Amino acid sequence: MSEIVIRSADESDRVSILEMLQGLQNFEHALHAGRRPGNEVDEFQYIRIAESASNFDGAVLVAVEENRVVGLTAGWMIIDEDQLQEMLHREHGHIAVLFVGEEHRGKDIARLLLEAIQQHLISAGATRISISSLARNGPVITACRTFGFEPYEIKLEKFV
Repeated sequence: MSEIVIRSADESDRVSILEMLQGLQNFEHALHAGRRPGNEVDEFQYIRIAESASNFDGAVLVAVEENRVVGLTAGWMIIDEDQLQEMLHREHGHIAVLFVGEEHRGKDIARLLLEAIQQHLISAGATRISISSLARNGPVITACRTFGFEPYEIKLEKFV
């Protein structure tokens, strides 16, 4: 395996990031009918993560192998709206995106991305970090649990 470099994303990565956002959304669309197809939301997601990272002490990071973007993560500081929690718990870093291209999975890239975004969020003041995933997205849940994340809250649904 070639060396994987984690770096800040820039405008030259836009096409690769849009492809990854489409891939992530399409993967989740296959897991849950309520998710829209990637080509319908990729631009929205791109703008959302870029603006949120810029406005809330965040970062958009890419994993690069041989000058090719093979993974993506983005995170920023948030304050949960849940008034039942202590403020110390509400204010934290949040990872909004974690994606590794299909042909590069199993190469420890998710861990490298998680380490890098965690370091960024800690430097921004985070003492706690959250990440959300569809319950059926086993690979990301496994990667995050391996990295030390534990389930915090479970949202259940039922179609009627």
